[in-house]
Amino acid sequence: MIKSIVESELNDCLELMKISYEASALRFNQTEENCPHRGRTRLPLSELRKEFVEGCQMYSYFHNSKRIGFLSVMIQDGVMKINDLAILPEYQKMGFGSKLIEFSKEAAKKKKCNKIILGMIDDNVELKKWYEKHGFKTVSLIKFDTVTYRVGRMELVL
Repeated sequence: MIKSIVESELNDCLELMKISYEASALRFNQTEENCPHRGRTRLPLSELRKEFVEGCQMYSYFHNSKRIGFLSVMIQDGVMKINDLAILPEYQKMGFGSKLIEFSKEAAKKKKCNKIILGMIDDNVELKKWYEKHGFKTVSLIKFDTVTYRVGRMELVL
């Protein structure tokens, strides 16, 4: 079940993000020195709270009453931006992330958005293929001097 979160749940969602993103942060050697907030694994609660207050729509995915997923999106000028899509590692590759993507697509259509965008580590080939399976296409690549990987911007035209 996917439910909107309230501000008092932000800390639980932040912990889920940290656990979910940790393997990627390690794999791509993200540090505080080369990547702000270590790719969101070390995002301060104050930053997540600021995003919430500024209008990010945030959701949790519950499976058997356990919070296993988190989705954060921002809608502006007819575009939905996915800030976070995180699933606890032990629940990955079980279809829960796909359900959050489908939920995002439906929410974007209801809000009259014409596309969904996101940023990701382009060198994370498996994740990139997963997004492509859901209709996303890479539209730009950026190589930052501080890291060894490229950051890709992907979009899905609705």
